[in-house]
Amino acid sequence: MNILFLHSLAIAPDKGGIERVTATLADEFAARGNGVFYLAAKPTWAEFSDRSRQFFLPDAKHFASQENAEFFEKFLAERAIDVAVFQWADGKRFPFGEICKKRGVPVVAAIHTDPCFYEQRLRGNGLATRFKRWRRFRRQAKIYRENAACCATTVLLSERFLPGFLNHFPSGTKPEVCAISNPLTYENSAVDWAAKKNELLFVGRMETAVKQPQLLLQAWAKIRVRFPNWTLRMVGGGYDFDAVKALAETLGTERVVFEGFQNPKTFYRDAAIFCMTSAYEGFGMVLAEAASFGCVPVAFESFAAVHDLITDGENGRLVPAFDVGQYAATLAELMENSERRESLAAAAFRDSARFSKKEIAGRWLNLLNNLKG
Repeated sequence: MNILFLHSLAIAPDKGGIERVTATLADEFAARGNGVFYLAAKPTWAEFSDRSRQFFLPDAKHFASQENAEFFEKFLAERAIDVAVFQWADGKRFPFGEICKKRGVPVVAAIHTDPCFYEQRLRGNGLATRFKRWRRFRRQAKIYRENAACCATTVLLSERFLPGFLNHFPSGTKPEVCAISNPLTYENSAVDWAAKKNELLFVGRMETAVKQPQLLLQAWAKIRVRFPNWTLRMVGGGYDFDAVKALAETLGTERVVFEGFQNPKTFYRDAAIFCMTSAYEGFGMVLAEAASFGCVPVAFESFAAVHDLITDGENGRLVPAFDVGQYAATLAELMENSERRESLAAAAFRDSARFSKKEIAGRWLNLLNNLKG
């Protein structure tokens, strides 16, 4: 089976979560005898992609142009594509539906975030904010409906997202939809518990509207004096990087280390506690990754799929959404109780096996083979 992944950018695994997930699945698909190709709307990160798989639409400015449509149809024919996965289905309408229908190529619309992400991003009860939420709802409903109409099925990252997704459709409408979680993109077979350091770890984009690293800094400011032998390490870049660093200086920078954009594997190995403060996520892949390296995951209860990853008090801790005081108290509880911390970390490590690439790739291939017929 020849499988095409269509995305906005080049599939550069070190540059983003969707890209890393795509490359992980592609490698597993290829290992099982399938052909895999990437097609991107823009050449961003082309130099970091796998040149043997990566191709680009010719018109980078107009996704749905006639030039791109002609290139796409020719690409399907020349590579004998059997099925396509549209990795941009939360933000764009798939423009080549008629071409795929004509050539008998089923398309999967993959949504890599909470379908109702705008509800957390646009919080507040003011008239202007409510209007922005309504307007975004209308925009997302149009995208979801149009993709559902031309694609064979939509894949969400969690069954918990299904009610919110269906709210974007007229009552009684039943679009084809299923859920497959993301795979672990870094897998770890054993944890060296003795090597763990007194470190809190954040991994993600320095983006205050979505990842909210500023809330973690606020929590750290409340407890840092009590724990002089602990460090907060923040891994990631982004357009709010300078603003987040400036906030750290304002709040107090004792033992806050900004690593910039890095491969997080070594940081997962060292850290004792992993911190997520996102306004929303599609899956929260970094939670599973951190758990697979023996970190205790601590997250806000701000997106439905977090319950697929963390059972509070069993394999991590959940905190009411955006309660910085409670988040700080939860961190302090773990930091001062090594026995409790290690028990949760061990459970998180065992539980992370549910998201192995072999398991998740198998579910994807079952779906794709069934669609291919």
